[in-house]
Amino acid sequence: MPVAENAPCGPDLDATMDAGYEDYYFGALGRLPAYYYRPGVERPDGTTSQDMIFDTGDVDITAERREINGLLARSRDIRLLVLLAQWEALAGRLEPVADAIDTIAALLETHGDDLHPGFADGISARRDALGDLNSQITLIQPLQFLGLTGTDEVSLRKIRVAAGALTPLQNEQDLTPGMMTDALGDPGNKKRLSVNHAALLRLSEALARITRTCQAHETTPFTPAFDLLTTTVQEMLSAISAARPELRAAETPISATPEPAQTDDTPAVNTAVQETPPANAITSHTHARLTLEACEHYYRRHEPSSAALLLVTQARLLIGRPLIEALETLLPEKASQAIVDFGPQTGFSLNIDRLRQLTDSAPQSPTPENETQEPEGPAPRVLSGDQAAGAMRAVETYFLTAERSSPVPLLLQRARSYLARDFQSLVDELVPVVETNP
Repeated sequence: MPVAENAPCGPDLDATMDAGYEDYYFGALGRLPAYYYRPGVERPDGTTSQDMIFDTGDVDITAERREINGLLARSRDIRLLVLLAQWEALAGRLEPVADAIDTIAALLETHGDDLHPGFADGISARRDALGDLNSQITLIQPLQFLGLTGTDEVSLRKIRVAAGALTPLQNEQDLTPGMMTDALGDPGNKKRLSVNHAALLRLSEALARITRTCQAHETTPFTPAFDLLTTTVQEMLSAISAARPELRAAETPISATPEPAQTDDTPAVNTAVQETPPANAITSHTHARLTLEACEHYYRRHEPSSAALLLVTQARLLIGRPLIEALETLLPEKASQAIVDFGPQTGFSLNIDRLRQLTDSAPQSPTPENETQEPEGPAPRVLSGDQAAGAMRAVETYFLTAERSSPVPLLLQRARSYLARDFQSLVDELVPVVETNP
């Protein structure tokens, strides 16, 4: 419903420096959390502080909605709806998040240039407003922590932790993929999963509509930066539909239309990583090694700062190597404690020194012919990030069948989890903060 016949979206309260708008909007921005979670850090005395995770109960969502809805009654503004989506995500309310983003899509389709912020000063104001939907702290991480079954027993983050793709927090120890699968498959969770799947589907479709509308603008087309959000939503949908296959038919790609040519004032943005599998399945350790080398060549040429490159290289170096070498490489401070314990009733054990001797005493067996043969056809080539992601997945799949004890799948899972990450999120994970005061 238009605000007024001659001004369907009302005045731009930001441009007119409306006092009510400025008091609430900028005050609300200041109240958004500086971080969603922060792992515990090691103190000088050797103890570790508690993990800090945002409490959804800290959001007075009723008060936030009342203030935002009052302003929206006067002005149709993307900034207010994005802020509403952020508060709803921080409050752990998935359906209202989808409602807010769906409303943005509908207003863009209906009102176009009249919607605030407009294009008076170019595309930057609207592009930046929509880009706030891609915020790690206020949307991505809240969705990743959101309980998919109505409780916190299973979330996208916990699924990633159980798969070895993320470092567990203190309350995420001992998670297994089986625990996640059992919770998602519990008949008692069926209704909530269906509701959340429907909300995620609406959210996915709304993002696609927003993208299409922005790309189709006659004079100032641009592509909103939704890469982190679209990836998160698609992973949540996939987690649910894996347990509820009957829901998969409703899922569609997040964007089915090609992007227009970029204009001079429209910088290219990264989209969500879509895995492109290699032409041929991995058939041997040699084939796997060559495929990872192709990934390395791609990253060194085109994405030299990629954290995935480091793990792909490490995975390649551990192909064909013994367990002891993998332990000493991946657990440098704990490998010396490795022991095969036969139980207290026998008292038998093999410590790390003996395990190393046994490794060195292994007979020099000839390598099977199929392991030394080069793969048929041309050597593996990786020409894009999508192909690199697909190649890593293919190597993972091969080792999960051919050599289940190999650390290669674990390394490549973590590598793929880094593909859509920005520098700051990598710093937060890779560089632990150490408290200077006990």
